[in-house]
Amino acid sequence: MEHSVITDMILRNAMIMQGQPKWTFGKNTCNTYEVFVSEFKTPEGGVLPSWPILQVVEENEALTLLFSIKVLEEAVRQMVDISRRIGTNLTLSLNLLPRFAENEHFVEQVRRCLEANGLEGRRLQFEVSELQEMNQQGCDNLNRIHDELGVGLTMGNFGTSRTNIPLLYKIHFDLIELDRSFAARIPADEQACRAVIAIQHLADTLDMIVCAKGIDTQEQFEFFEEIGTYKGQGELIGAPMYLEELAEYIRQYALPKGHS
Repeated sequence: MEHSVITDMILRNAMIMQGQPKWTFGKNTCNTYEVFVSEFKTPEGGVLPSWPILQVVEENEALTLLFSIKVLEEAVRQMVDISRRIGTNLTLSLNLLPRFAENEHFVEQVRRCLEANGLEGRRLQFEVSELQEMNQQGCDNLNRIHDELGVGLTMGNFGTSRTNIPLLYKIHFDLIELDRSFAARIPADEQACRAVIAIQHLADTLDMIVCAKGIDTQEQFEFFEEIGTYKGQGELIGAPMYLEELAEYIRQYALPKGHS
């Protein structure tokens, strides 16, 4: 697809978003969700899957920056709207493309978005996949939005084939998000269970929390809850859904306003 066509779709705000809830163990609540672009609307009224378009976006710096800021602005706007309608405080989690974090205007773009929507920084989280490279400027920018604005930072896909431990001391992460491959082996694989317990201890030592992805069974849910994992995500908790449906899900399980 031509860059000009993708640019036009982004500028027309033709992005359709879905969100997936993140469960808080112990409290049995859901005030946090991850949002992503699932489809794009065409001028003719049709719908295109996002994946082929996002591959083109990620290969082009100008498209990456345009896409990233538009997604940030729209996702925050919709989250604030949902929060007001259901009367609770929500936290939004967004996947971050390294090129967006590495650009010189990143910190101010995030600051302006928060201020424009009257949103506390702690209500926004960026997820950085350990599979992605991040230059020093990107690390510095992430640490600034964390330290100056209070924005949360998550190391995503933790435990994949190229675990990037050095990122844990380069970037001020608050949360480790386990790759879904761990949950898939629990509880049947004893070694996987031990590995997850060890990662939980590592997070505790670093004063970080853990989110387990890929929780699809009650046995997996109970395992992560028992070892002290803070958050969970997966089909058992809630599949990705369009934001109106997500708002109704959260309405059932969210803590009242004034709580976190």
